Amino acid sequence: MASLALLSMVMLVAIPAVSSAATPTLSPPPATLPAVVYYTDAVSGVHYTITTPEWNGFFSKVIDNHDFVSYNWSLNVTQPLIIFDLTYTGLNPYGMQFILALEKVGGFPSIQNMSAAFNMTKNMPSQISGYSNIQALNAGAYPGFTWSVPKVHSPVTEYEEIGAIGAIVVVMFVLYFTFNRKK
Repeated sequence: MASLALLSMVMLVAIPAVSSAATPTLSPPPATLPAVVYYTDAVSGVHYTITTPEWNGFFSKVIDNHDFVSYNWSLNVTQPLIIFDLTYTGLNPYGMQFILALEKVGGFPSIQNMSAAFNMTKNMPSQISGYSNIQALNAGAYPGFTWSVPKVHSPVTEYEEIGAIGAIVVVMFVLYFTFNRKK
C-alpha cells in the first residue's frame, strides 16, 4: 500500500515536468529572416528567392489580414514560426507546404502569388491533430508544430467542457441518492 502511495506521489510530481517539456522556449526571430529559393520550372531552372522584405510583406499583408486569418498574429513576436523552424534557419512542415504551393502558383513572390499559395494550403491538415492549417492559425497555433496549442478555443470545445462538468454533477447527484437511500 505504501508503494502505491509513493507511486502516486511520483506521478503527481512527474506530470508537470513532462507537460512543461512539451512546449519549447520560443526565441524571437533574427533581424533578417532566411532566404528561401523555390523553383517554378525545375527543368529550365527558373527560380525565385524569398527574402526578408517579401517575408515581412507576407506576414503583414496575409497573416495579419483579418480577411485571411481571424487571430491577431501581429501582436506575436514569434510570428515567423508560422513558416520557419524553431531556429529560424529552415522551414517547418507548414512552411514546406506553403513553398510547394508557391512553386505551383509560379512567378515572383508577390503578395498576390503568396496569397494564392496561402489559399491553396489553408485547408490542408496541420501538424496539430484535428486542425487544418487555417483552423490552427485562426486559433492562434502554429500549424507546423505538433506541440503548438490553440490559444482560442471554438465554442464547441467550450460547450463540450461545460457538458462534461454538468455530466459529472448529475452523476454525483444520482449516485448520492442511489447509495444513500433508506431501506
